[in-house]
Amino acid sequence: MFNIAGSIKLFALDLDGTLYRGQKKVAGAITLIDYLRDNFQVFFFTNNSTKTAGEIHEKLNSLGIECRLSEVYTSAAAAAMYLNESGLNNLYVIGSDGFRSELEGRGLHIVDNDSADNLVVGFDADFNYTKIATAFSILLKGGKFIACNEDGSYPVGESRYMPGCGAMVGAIAASAAKKPDFIVGKPNTYILSKIAGKHRIKHDEILVVGDSYESDVMMALNFKSKAILINPQKSVINKNMVVLEDLHKTLLYIKEH
Repeated sequence: MFNIAGSIKLFALDLDGTLYRGQKKVAGAITLIDYLRDNFQVFFFTNNSTKTAGEIHEKLNSLGIECRLSEVYTSAAAAAMYLNESGLNNLYVIGSDGFRSELEGRGLHIVDNDSADNLVVGFDADFNYTKIATAFSILLKGGKFIACNEDGSYPVGESRYMPGCGAMVGAIAASAAKKPDFIVGKPNTYILSKIAGKHRIKHDEILVVGDSYESDVMMALNFKSKAILINPQKSVINKNMVVLEDLHKTLLYIKEH
């Protein structure tokens, strides 16, 4: 357990499985966020690469979770930031139309064949052998391999999950015998480092709230931040994290500490 009052300045909230599941917000989400806004800086982040940051922003507001676009961080937007920073362009993209729009909207050039110089992989519901073969060819000639995340699955409703971006990344990595050169999403700390740097927040002044130990909590711990894991089935002991049952218990814990 740890203290929040006087030590935490910023909350970074996971979305899928934490604030909403599919098209339904999780009970207690709005009450929690209203309280946090009165006392802390609040940001939202997701490993979901299928939507632009603008689309996620619209979804949150449509669910009654009011936020500004500048408060939303996605693995798609993070991939675009990383690619631009690293000077990687002329990309073969495996991913959704939203992912492609995010990349092109940030000035990146997409090539739909193996003449591309580099590979970037997000979640792709139309993933197939032809795409694996094209990615394989690009990596074989030395192209960089950038992935949005390695999530094996993602929540789509109550107790229902579907294969995630990690399925695409794993197939390509296995065929080319090459792991991604960089993974921008959780548990990598890239997104948290951007938030902390932009807002001049120290690592130990950030508290991450999420439903996944492997991605949300590990990102926080890797960044030397605190974490609240919302998962009644999980029992993990770490001085920098607590495990709580739901968002109602989360709000109570924050108020009491």
